[in-house]
Amino acid sequence: MLSRYLDPKNDLAFKRIFGEERHKRLPIAFLNAVFNLSGQNAIVDLEFLSTVQPPEVEARKESIVDVLVRDLAGTKYIIEMQVAKVEGFEKRAQFYAAKTYCAHFNTGKPYGDLKKVIFLAITSYVVFPEKEGFKSDHVILDNKTYENDLKDFSFTFVELPKFTKTINQLESLEDQWYYFLKHAQDDKTIGEILTANPDIKEAYDIVDRIHWSEQDLEVYDRVGMSAADAQGAIIAAKKDGYKEGHEEGIKEGIKEGIKEGQIEIAKNLIAMGLLLSQIKAATGLTEQDIKSIQDADSR
Repeated sequence: MLSRYLDPKNDLAFKRIFGEERHKRLPIAFLNAVFNLSGQNAIVDLEFLSTVQPPEVEARKESIVDVLVRDLAGTKYIIEMQVAKVEGFEKRAQFYAAKTYCAHFNTGKPYGDLKKVIFLAITSYVVFPEKEGFKSDHVILDNKTYENDLKDFSFTFVELPKFTKTINQLESLEDQWYYFLKHAQDDKTIGEILTANPDIKEAYDIVDRIHWSEQDLEVYDRVGMSAADAQGAIIAAKKDGYKEGHEEGIKEGIKEGIKEGQIEIAKNLIAMGLLLSQIKAATGLTEQDIKSIQDADSR
């Protein structure tokens, strides 16, 4: 039976919940819950920043994050939802944080003006199999004294497969958010959360399919298929690579499989008349890639 609610882990749905100005109270509530911020430490307002960080040099890699916000103190928060397991995600987290840390920092400014960056990843797979807990916080510590002298970077990973609490075991607003992300499509269990937390009620309203147009639902489905295709490409490439015994073949197969899936989805979205920004968000392709596809299709 088709669920009334869409999957909030879907890239498009996730960004609609946490990445839009009209729903700004939701990322505020979510971050306050995840990081247990209250009183004077609580986030009271956020500014949405561009999620696309162009490279300083043309040939370098462009970075795109799901949600990027800044609080009144200048601290930047990267919120990343990762559904498909990808190689080197922990490295990518550090890359995104480093790019965000120095973005738009002009020459001549004092280094003291640099602001803290907090990276929050919610994953649909296990990132750290050796850890028992579903949530882990990573900071830079002195190797001998374990003091946190370098305070400007922190990384938090929430591994949803390890979050096994039932609805009757939820103890906090933080638990309720994780339960929502993991079980939103289970229509039988939502009543108690809806009445207990107005912010999560709003999040449920956002992913209620009755509020989505047919075109939006088609994009939602294609984004979901893109994630599934990417995961399938990884599995297939690994199988082929192991058969041939070439590690490089695995890596190239993964890249090629994911790219082909992204291109096919981009073609369909172009045919539907979607905006360039929507196609970028749905596929992860660069603006240059999408324009090249448009040019090729118009010939």
